[in-house]
Amino acid sequence: MKKLVVLSLVLSFSLLSFGQEEEKLSRKERRAIEKQKQKELSEQMAKVLSVAIDEQNWVLEANMLQNKRGSSVNVSSNLNFVAVEGEEAFVQLGRNTGMGQNGVGGVSVRGRVTKYEVKKNEKKGTYFIMLYVSSALGSFDIRLNCNADGQIANATVQGTTSSNRIEYRGIIVPVSMSNVYKGTPVI
Repeated sequence: MKKLVVLSLVLSFSLLSFGQEEEKLSRKERRAIEKQKQKELSEQMAKVLSVAIDEQNWVLEANMLQNKRGSSVNVSSNLNFVAVEGEEAFVQLGRNTGMGQNGVGGVSVRGRVTKYEVKKNEKKGTYFIMLYVSSALGSFDIRLNCNADGQIANATVQGTTSSNRIEYRGIIVPVSMSNVYKGTPVI
């Protein structure tokens, strides 16, 4: 019993001294360390995103949609997205309530990428991607802008035969890191 008490006292004193070492850092130093960690994470994400864009293997997970008149609405990012997987593109609109043709209360379109063009601003690290998609509902013109690490991404999807368009705003990630739910596409 004495050994248990002594062991617990030693352990508690060691934990207290460890906590004091942590407290010795000033707020400014802790903030600088956190900022450095964020910078390293952003650089790693930029490298991963660069590979995903070059390999045509990415997903823009939208948390906001905007129509051509400027009205916007917050949406669920796992149901509203634009994805490119090689020569195939997938565009989906969905909502958490109700059921639609696609099973997620909206529309899902799968198509073939007929043109894929990437322009990278080396100085800023930003991307501009243009792609054309041919699907059962017609052809789509998709234009996407994103920053180097993909945390700010905007894509405009517009049918080539109509003036209807919708803008997806969110983040862009590799397909392997995405958590989207694909509904049943229009055939």
